[in-house]
Amino acid sequence: GIPENLPDGSTYDILLVTVSDGYPVGEVKFQFEETPRSITGIQKVAQLFMKTLFTQKGTDLLYFNAGTNFPELCLGANRTSNDASFLTDVTTAIKDAEAQTVAMTASLAGDLASQLDKIVIQGMNVDTESLSLYIQLVTQAGETASIAIPFPELDLTINNG
Repeated sequence: GIPENLPDGSTYDILLVTVSDGYPVGEVKFQFEETPRSITGIQKVAQLFMKTLFTQKGTDLLYFNAGTNFPELCLGANRTSNDASFLTDVTTAIKDAEAQTVAMTASLAGDLASQLDKIVIQGMNVDTESLSLYIQLVTQAGETASIAIPFPELDLTINNG
């Protein structure tokens, strides 16, 4: 992605998130673009948090404890026993991703804008066919970014039992 060698001991994080058809109407995808771009600051923190949240725990062969149970919750959102336990499970998964992201970004001691301080859950809506989360990321430098995470599950058979 760059025409020269990196300085000794340095690394670049690559932007993995793309938005087809442009923001805010396009679909968010994790993929490499034709021209890789490096990423820092709040965007780096948001990407790392989202990647951690969406990685099913136990699926990364190198980091077996990385990830959360969030993907499993999304797939089973229409089969939850009750809304209260589902919201508790989702909150636990978000806090798990938060703790992992804080730990991963703590090594970037000189770059407070690329270190996660906390996640604030601003709201959650659970319907019979969808889940929407509204969260805010806060970096050690005080930068914030709000993210809405919709999960439509249309056309699924609803199990209310």
